[in-house]
Amino acid sequence: MNSQKRRDFLKLCIASVPALVFAHGVDADDTTGPAAALPVYRKPGSLERYIDPLPVPKRLMPQSTGEDGAQYRVRMLEFTQRMHSQLPPTRLWGYEGQYPGPTIEALRGTPIVVQWENHLPLRHIFDIDPRIHGAMPPAPAVRTVPHLHGSRSPSESDGLPEKWFTPGQSARYHYPNSQAAATLWYHDHAVGITRLNVYAGLSGFFLLRDDEEHAMNVPSGDYEVPLVLQDRTLDDEGQLVYSPTFDDGQKPPQHWWAPELFGDLPVVNGAIYPYLQVEPRRYRLRVLNAANSRFFNLFFNLAKSPTDIPSLVSFHQIGTDGGFLSNPVALNKVLLAPAERADLIVDFSGLEGKTVTLSNNAPAPFPGWDTITPHHLALLELMQFRVTLPLSSNGKSFSMPPPRPLPKLDETKSIATRDFVLAEGMDRQGRSLGLEINGKGYDDPVTEVVKLGSIEKWRFINNTEDAHPMHLHLVQFQILQRQGFNPVSLRKGNLELVGIPRLPAANEAGWKDTAVVNPQEVLTIIARFEGYTGRYVFHCHMLEHEDHDMMRPFEVVSDELKSPQR
Repeated sequence: MNSQKRRDFLKLCIASVPALVFAHGVDADDTTGPAAALPVYRKPGSLERYIDPLPVPKRLMPQSTGEDGAQYRVRMLEFTQRMHSQLPPTRLWGYEGQYPGPTIEALRGTPIVVQWENHLPLRHIFDIDPRIHGAMPPAPAVRTVPHLHGSRSPSESDGLPEKWFTPGQSARYHYPNSQAAATLWYHDHAVGITRLNVYAGLSGFFLLRDDEEHAMNVPSGDYEVPLVLQDRTLDDEGQLVYSPTFDDGQKPPQHWWAPELFGDLPVVNGAIYPYLQVEPRRYRLRVLNAANSRFFNLFFNLAKSPTDIPSLVSFHQIGTDGGFLSNPVALNKVLLAPAERADLIVDFSGLEGKTVTLSNNAPAPFPGWDTITPHHLALLELMQFRVTLPLSSNGKSFSMPPPRPLPKLDETKSIATRDFVLAEGMDRQGRSLGLEINGKGYDDPVTEVVKLGSIEKWRFINNTEDAHPMHLHLVQFQILQRQGFNPVSLRKGNLELVGIPRLPAANEAGWKDTAVVNPQEVLTIIARFEGYTGRYVFHCHMLEHEDHDMMRPFEVVSDELKSPQR
């Protein structure tokens, strides 16, 4: 059936098929709003903006409670879901048949167990590049392994890329939750195909709470909104298209890997250009950049058009990847690389009747080197907040979190400084052959062996033209500084720092598990490797880079003074 006939068929049959239901429980054919009439399907490039309400992922409830803590069951399923009311259902993969997956909430010091089950089909939604390590035959096309990003978990429950399992199999992971309240998230991490599995829909929020957070008077309940930011490309049938490109915008041969992926459409909580009605009060937004490659430089804009002079609504960032900042930081914009999170408070008071657009001005790729003739579509706006709800008469008045101590790791206690050169191989046409750390790929032997309980400084030296969000498993770290270096000296094997060291911005001066290292820059972080011994990984969180091959293992071992804290 050709495209036009299929669209006509869908229009004729829509009244007789069962109602399609969004993952958050709202009827896709609800007759209560402008998106509710019988849909007239459009091509993705001609969709009306801001006619669909923002979906909010449901909270996952435990199945039972055992000796190991609350027991959860999470199935990975293939399903269809409408990402916009003017599109037919899109085939997706998701946890518990939702895109994004359901939100898991946990309490600090209260362990949980998750039974992850692979119920996916045997054929992948996207083509596999069999030349990539981990995806080479005889590796099956469909394999998954979940990773709880930002969690201090035992190695066997960390979601190591090579510990994948296939349809019909499952894995039982233990999460001790022995860390401060934070905005964590879970996603697939299968070696060689992470980019494909996450793009298919395998990601979701994990909100870790604690008594300190509960004692704060920050917005909660309906006034705490999780936002998963992504970008996607759809074909004329409304189906996902995975179409990576080289740095020059050219597409690779069919089925081949390429180093970047930028979608044509913004997707928030699984919906394209949604809106959210809000009251004129403070809201807490838990924002996650879960895109494959795209950076977002976010701001809240009162201007009617993205090309108008911006009229910014200021906001406060109260937390980063690993938890609360010592003090709220007033901002007009916040940059989020893939995998970074920002805990924000936005005050809509005094904006009654107005529309605030969540906007973005980050180039793609970031930081961008060809702004005159960009190769990728800019996503200038993502969603709307409509200040149209009346102030609830029984709603409480929320406040900002109070100042809190945030101890700094002592540089003098660091027992080692490790250097990691980020580099990209190029062919004669100047196109990527893959990326490496210190000239090694993921399957090369472990070179980083770290003592349990020790403090170390790690320096990431970016010798490429892209900014890279570097992520460490197991630990939350602190940023010490950024500084330039002499690339000529580096080619001779010497690291010569140049310029004045730059301290982290105020909204980065907290616990992080992912941090940006800009081109021709050295990022220095400090971390205490505590909790567990075993194998872990660190990598760039641009998923195309991670898959080929900007990821390395490291090993945490006991010394005579330390033992694993199980």
